[in-house]
Amino acid sequence: MSNPVNISKQHYYYLDILNIVATFAVVCLHTSDYVFQFSPNEPNWYLSLLIQILFIWAVPIFFMISGANLLNYRERYDTKVFFKKRCVHVLFPFIFWSLTWYVWNHVALGMPGWSIKNFWYEFEQNAIQPIFWFFYYIIPVYIAMPFLSIIANNKNKKIVEYIIFLYVLGTGIVNYIYTLVHRSFDMLVANIPLALEMGIGIFFVGWYLHNYKISDKARHLIYIFSIMFGVFMYFLTIYMSFKQGHTAREVYSIFSIGGFILPIGVWLFCQHHFNNWKPSSILAKWLNIVSSTSLGVYVIHEFIIQILEHFFKLSSNSLFHLLGLPLIVWLICLIIILILKRVPVLNKIIP
Repeated sequence: MSNPVNISKQHYYYLDILNIVATFAVVCLHTSDYVFQFSPNEPNWYLSLLIQILFIWAVPIFFMISGANLLNYRERYDTKVFFKKRCVHVLFPFIFWSLTWYVWNHVALGMPGWSIKNFWYEFEQNAIQPIFWFFYYIIPVYIAMPFLSIIANNKNKKIVEYIIFLYVLGTGIVNYIYTLVHRSFDMLVANIPLALEMGIGIFFVGWYLHNYKISDKARHLIYIFSIMFGVFMYFLTIYMSFKQGHTAREVYSIFSIGGFILPIGVWLFCQHHFNNWKPSSILAKWLNIVSSTSLGVYVIHEFIIQILEHFFKLSSNSLFHLLGLPLIVWLICLIIILILKRVPVLNKIIP
């Protein structure tokens, strides 16, 4: 199915492209949250659900990029430098923007309970800004990266494949089935932590796909399965939403077999078309610049959505909100991040 490829120090522009499209996809997900207001008689509810499923691969792509870039960090620098970089680029901005969002929630939005104790409670529970679950998921993986990076090499290819297999089995299939039927884990599966909690599997998927060439036959099969699972999740969500009387969000979870296949399909498509692509020097520079804003856009785009909704009285079920707003929000965020990065005092807080 796969053969090793030679990974040199060349720059892989397909990773930049994946970073950019995944960032835009995140914005699309958060401007189509009308899906959570189950409205079976409104055509735009079905459109919002379609947008959600079309872009559900966004965050897994970020995890896969991290795996591709960081599981081999030892080839570039030592562990001390690795942790220093993660603190500067992820941990410190996470804390700063959590504080910023806390102030915004309690001052601009008027939420009650302003206190240091309350901040710490909300910070522990990811109750400040729910989309920051990304940090709570990825930071523990960074902490484990020194020993995970030892596994990620050609000698341990079979072990990596086993880790990915456990991720698919535990998270993509077993956990997904239990979630769909709203059943708590029983003793039969609850004590198989390697199979059920192998969240690092998606990071190894990124490393694996970056380091091993997938055959054309396998790639085409992934494309087909991606479409099939996308259609499956769309219609199953509609069916279960009608049955439950509210949007069945659990159907199109990223921690499902469909949520596993779709990002692989997107990854392979970009890799196949742009792996050996050589853009002009100007385009290459801008790809690198725009790609570097991804985490910054992630932490501020909800500010822009809320501000635009408030001042322009935007309805979440309008076509403009679903189709036009994502591009506007992404461009505004991009401009803001690029400006802030040029200010010496502020660029330290921009991830």
